[in-house]
Amino acid sequence: MAKYDEFLGQPSDAKRWKVALYIRLSKEDGDKGESYSVTSQREILLEYLKSHSEFELYDIYVDDGWSGTNFDRPDFKRMMDDVYEGKVNCVVVKDLSRFGRNYADAGNYIDNIFVRLKVRFIALNNGVDSFSDNMNSATQCITIGVQNVINESVAATTSVNIRGTLNVSRKQGKFIGSFACYGYKKDPNDRHKLIIDDEAAEVVRMIYRLFLEGKGVLGIVKTLNSLGIQNPAAYKKAQGLNYSHTSGKNNDGLWCDQTVRRILKNEMYIGNMVQGKNTTVSYKIKQCRPVPKSEWIIVEGTHEPIIDKDTFYKVQSLFGTDAFVRKSLLTGEVELFTGLVKCADCHRAMSKKTNHFDYGTYSYYRCVTNNKRGGCFPHSVRIDKLEQAVLYTIKAMIKTALELEAFLLEVEERAKKQPEGNLLNRTIDKKIAEREKYKEMSLSLYPDWKSGMITQEEYTKLKESIAERIKGLDQAIEELQKEGTKPSKKDMKDNEFLNHFLQYATIDKLTRPIVVELIDSILVHGNGNITINFKFTDAYEEILEYIDEVKRLMLAEIA
Repeated sequence: MAKYDEFLGQPSDAKRWKVALYIRLSKEDGDKGESYSVTSQREILLEYLKSHSEFELYDIYVDDGWSGTNFDRPDFKRMMDDVYEGKVNCVVVKDLSRFGRNYADAGNYIDNIFVRLKVRFIALNNGVDSFSDNMNSATQCITIGVQNVINESVAATTSVNIRGTLNVSRKQGKFIGSFACYGYKKDPNDRHKLIIDDEAAEVVRMIYRLFLEGKGVLGIVKTLNSLGIQNPAAYKKAQGLNYSHTSGKNNDGLWCDQTVRRILKNEMYIGNMVQGKNTTVSYKIKQCRPVPKSEWIIVEGTHEPIIDKDTFYKVQSLFGTDAFVRKSLLTGEVELFTGLVKCADCHRAMSKKTNHFDYGTYSYYRCVTNNKRGGCFPHSVRIDKLEQAVLYTIKAMIKTALELEAFLLEVEERAKKQPEGNLLNRTIDKKIAEREKYKEMSLSLYPDWKSGMITQEEYTKLKESIAERIKGLDQAIEELQKEGTKPSKKDMKDNEFLNHFLQYATIDKLTRPIVVELIDSILVHGNGNITINFKFTDAYEEILEYIDEVKRLMLAEIA
């Protein structure tokens, strides 16, 4: 029984041809339902079948969003399976370009495979019907061949033009993909812009949070699956998007480590448009090849971020240490110092080892380079001692941050009590007043000399001394004026060192997020000493220079 007899309203016993209607359209927006052109093609083909009683519709095959330059299309392959099984003996398309734009392959199907299998082929708009008596085989072969060559030429030209147009749009920061990345959706008012998909964005934030809290990638996968959260492909399908994943029907909706890792590394989540990561071999060969990262097209600040930059780059730094790989097999958690402890001599990551004794158990990090490769020393550090040392040092840095903040507040309060001007301006005014005083002194020397109050020798020495003093004051005033107005406490409000350390003012225990946020690396020396390299050292140096300058200005004011 044919699948669509009820639509055509005709008895099936009088029909000689079991028809496959084939419809194809190149890629359109993936967030649409069925493309308009697909609907149009279907209506045209069904109307054609209605007027031919010898046709029995077996099935309709639709490849929506697939190029015609090759025949690796899911529904085309499904149709050919039905042809080979004898379920279909007539293929009808709107025109030859819908069937395919590859001259050689299209010709092989029409002139070779269909002929051998006795399959009738009809292309309505081109007037092609392999069963028609109105066109001899030679004329028909030439007609089809010429049209296929034209179709392939159009495909080649179109491919070049489209690539150029798309690259221009990419460089302008316009989104040109079929589907927005997980966590975003296309703006209904502008398909080239992305807006946040609140439901999916919450999952993205959860992934980043779990990772920074110490969950490994596989641990995050297990958490997402245990909560019943759909993976991105299943989520898009559930939202009604015309989305097909590379895994096809085998996609079970579960998360995998590659998906989580891709989300954790995707710069799109900080508001940057990242495109051009893959390309096809040619307009005929649709096999994707990765593009070197240096050639990606990245435009910053094109859409609202889901993840702040600090969080994103913290995660990237952890990937650089392979911290997401080395995790506890029992808990799925990343160890407190994993990826951060390194040998001070060979600078390779140190390995954790646990010893069990009758009186207890302790763990330590050791350099294994000497055992594996030679050329280093087998020094180590106990993890419990390391924790104590790191916690003590972090507290010391926090104390420093508190002292610096207190000094800044003092400077701010001092400035409030002196509304007539800030410290630098008042220092400049003082220097200018002093210079004017010396100029007046210089002018009074001449009358004093003429009146006999001072000798000529005294006059000459005093004049030179005053001139030298005025020169020094001019230089000092010029330098102060170049510095501009004194920076205030407000200028330091975004100092990274203060912001990151002051938030842990009440710390009493180390956690993975704290360690990852504040520490870049921990170097273990052969004598058991450690060196902790903190992050935000540039910001720390910046605030020290600022305070030194404030103190210098205070001393200048006193002087």
